Amino acid sequence: MADKHAVDVHRVAEQCGIKILKPALHGANAGRARVCFCPKTLKRIGQAHGPDHLRLVLRLIVESEGNAGELQGDTITAVSAVVLSGLVEIHADLFDDIDLGQVRTWAQFVKPGCSTQQTMATALLWLLASPERVMPKLSAEEEAAELKRVEIARKGRENAKRRRLIKAETEKAARFP
Repeated sequence: MADKHAVDVHRVAEQCGIKILKPALHGANAGRARVCFCPKTLKRIGQAHGPDHLRLVLRLIVESEGNAGELQGDTITAVSAVVLSGLVEIHADLFDDIDLGQVRTWAQFVKPGCSTQQTMATALLWLLASPERVMPKLSAEEEAAELKRVEIARKGRENAKRRRLIKAETEKAARFP
């Protein structure tokens, strides 16, 4: 098991201008900017990845345009996953053009057999690191080789199908002479 980091989540949150309240108070204070009701989530992420990672995740959320009220467990965990992916260049305005609350609401409704936080992380990675952005374009030679590979695979499947049909006909003829 990975080493646990010592982390004081209240201190880290305070450094980010965030107030941690008890989860029982969530109803009356939901959606307030820079208020968090999920200390267990913060502790889990902080212990797993350290206080610097936790601080970065919290700052990415609260310092982005319109997302300071999105300190929900699912959102925090999804942003942490995006940071840990290594696929996204981290910068201060990373989430300025993304409404994290809207992404979370969408993820709650469409989650395809996985958690809201996993669905959110996938959606955020698609927005921030889609294949067009992450994968390099193929050179003309590489593209030609890929097309040739696809054609060879297609012909191989056709030949295998033809052999199966011939074998089935031969077996049928042998059974019914």
